[in-house]
Amino acid sequence: MQKIKGNESPTTAAIKLIGGKWKLCILWQLSQKKMRFGELQRAVGDITQQMLSKQLKEMAKDNLIKRKVYEVIPPKVEYSLTAFGKLGIPVLTELCNWASKK
Repeated sequence: MQKIKGNESPTTAAIKLIGGKWKLCILWQLSQKKMRFGELQRAVGDITQQMLSKQLKEMAKDNLIKRKVYEVIPPKVEYSLTAFGKLGIPVLTELCNWASKK
C-alpha cells in the first residue's frame, strides 16, 4: 500500500491508488463477488488481457485486491477485495450515485 509522502495531498494519494481507466471498474466488479481472470475480463468489458493483468498487479501491490492461487490442474486463480479495498466501496458507491445525477 502506498503511504502518503511528506507534502502529498490525500487526494493525490487516492488518485495514485485508483487512478486510470480501469481500476474503478475492477473494484466495482470485485465488490460484487470473487472472480477469476476471464470472468473479470468479460465483466469489465473492453479491457485487454495485458492491461487487466497490469492493473491487477498494481492493485495487489497497493493492497486493494488479493490473488489466491489454487494448486489444481488446470491452475485456478481468484481475485477478491482485501479489507483495505472494501473500505473504498462506499466511496465508489457514492461516486456512482453522484455521476448518475448529471
